[in-house]
Amino acid sequence: MVKVTPRIAPFRALTFDAARAGRLETLIAPPYDLIDKARQDELYARNPYNVVRLELNRAADPYADAAATLAEWREQGILKSAPRPALYHYAQTFDLDGRRLTRTALFARIRLDEFDAGTILPHERTFPKAKEDRLRLLEATRANLSPIFGLYPAGDATLGDLLNETARRAPDISANDDLGVRNEVRAIDDAGAIGVIQRALADARILIADGHHRYETALEYRRRRRAAEPGATGARAFDYVMIALVRFDDPGLVILPTHRVARRLDSAAAAAFDERAGVVFAAEKAANADALRAAVAAAGRGTLGVALRDGGFRLIRLRDRAALNAALPDSPPAVRELDVSILHALVFDHIFGLKPDAIRAGGNLEYTIDARGALAAVGSGAADGAFLMAPPTVADVEGVCASGATMPEKSTYFHPKLATGLLINPLEDGELGGA
Repeated sequence: MVKVTPRIAPFRALTFDAARAGRLETLIAPPYDLIDKARQDELYARNPYNVVRLELNRAADPYADAAATLAEWREQGILKSAPRPALYHYAQTFDLDGRRLTRTALFARIRLDEFDAGTILPHERTFPKAKEDRLRLLEATRANLSPIFGLYPAGDATLGDLLNETARRAPDISANDDLGVRNEVRAIDDAGAIGVIQRALADARILIADGHHRYETALEYRRRRRAAEPGATGARAFDYVMIALVRFDDPGLVILPTHRVARRLDSAAAAAFDERAGVVFAAEKAANADALRAAVAAAGRGTLGVALRDGGFRLIRLRDRAALNAALPDSPPAVRELDVSILHALVFDHIFGLKPDAIRAGGNLEYTIDARGALAAVGSGAADGAFLMAPPTVADVEGVCASGATMPEKSTYFHPKLATGLLINPLEDGELGGA
């Protein structure tokens, strides 16, 4: 009889033993791409067992040191293995604009599928350098240290009831992060409950909200492991990746705007900005940085805020749709209508000559949710330009994926970020369940 490989699989997560390692608040960290050098040093100093030593190690050979540290922590009992394979209910409670919100996710192993299969879809393009870094770390540690963030369709009442019931239990793991977000994890190890979840998500189309680099890295890692073990049969742990799955209509699902800061802009293009922008945009001046920020927030979608060093503050709105169609002739309407697409195609490319390949190579543009900080960088002379936008909606993201396209890099910022260090998924286990 052929064994059916489940799409969603439980796993025996590695978790910190607070009795040996200390309070969980001192052990978790934000995602690696939010950790700069100062934050890395701070996390190192906070606790000798902070997960940053695995996720973003600062040794001369960070990958080898992370792998050695992981092995040492497991041997010493700093990290302990769950007694049984489980799925994990994950709730994050946070404050935003005067509201108290909770976002609910499911931690699981999900079977890796290539994007062309249509079962798991990306919504953003990725940076090659980040994928190389994450692959080297994965090959060294043989573990998923942080999860992919995925979205799944609403509508399964049985699954919804199960999650609501689980949320009423006391958490098995809980910690507040540095932003005051309450993180709670509850194991689901009952076979019947796991079966409900597996059936509900067996055919669901999953959209990657965050963690595109790690998903593509996991695909490449599987290819390499399979090539190294040509005789292996059956599903292995490396055929899966750890994911946190959130329902599309979850009331705590929030997208924040991701603004752009340009360290360097062509000076001639900056000097001629008003003339060049006036060809396709309607523009108006803002008195200062605070006025620009407030105006963009009030205007919402369709208006971009531009701050140029020695060039003042402007609000611009596209008035020539034909120019956008000509700039993005092969993009579906769901992509062309995004503010980020307008910014990249008609401002960065056509006005400043910042081409897509140069942007993907990195080193010039920075991405931030902090509009004040972006404008302050221009005001201090640290950057040549800041570009503010309203955030896309979840419906925008769904529409882009349904069209088979992707957004430009760093188009979305799902808030809050998933904490790193709550659960680790070991991939060296031969048995799928993680025995």
